[in-house]
Amino acid sequence: MHWDLDGVMLWLRVTARFSGIFLAASLAVPALALLWPSSFTRWMASNRHRFTLLFAFSHTLHLGGVMALVSLRPAQFFSRSGLVVLIGGGLGYVLIYYLAGMAFLRRKNPEMRDAKMQTVSSYILWAAFTLAFSIGLPRNPWIYAPLAAIMLFALAVRIFAKHTAAARQRLDQLHAA
Repeated sequence: MHWDLDGVMLWLRVTARFSGIFLAASLAVPALALLWPSSFTRWMASNRHRFTLLFAFSHTLHLGGVMALVSLRPAQFFSRSGLVVLIGGGLGYVLIYYLAGMAFLRRKNPEMRDAKMQTVSSYILWAAFTLAFSIGLPRNPWIYAPLAAIMLFALAVRIFAKHTAAARQRLDQLHAA
């Protein structure tokens, strides 16, 4: 198969956008199930590992596009600034595959709680995607505004659920006293 630069760039944009949506879903679903309990949100929360695996799969396809781009423009990637991007991206993939590994473990043990490293990894990746989508806003707001909004919504739901759960716990303690 022959890749041209335009085709590779389209591939990279599409896979990054799908990856961001899967990451946002993986991040938001436990909070959604807490805030809006329904059969659908409980199903989403119980299948969170699948969203994480879809995120890893989609971004693995993205990695294939990155490798195609490197083969088309090797000088660009093996320059000083290009190496910074490759190293940073490589570290991002380490986090992605860590989350995927933990998602496989969760399939075997659905009651397993997230490790702090999973939470930190998710937030680091969330920040990278949110920044990338936000930077794209001036270029194409019709595409990047909804993507940035989805990422911000995922964070807002997590924060709101955390504060709501803490408030419920304090209220329960007051009633028990």
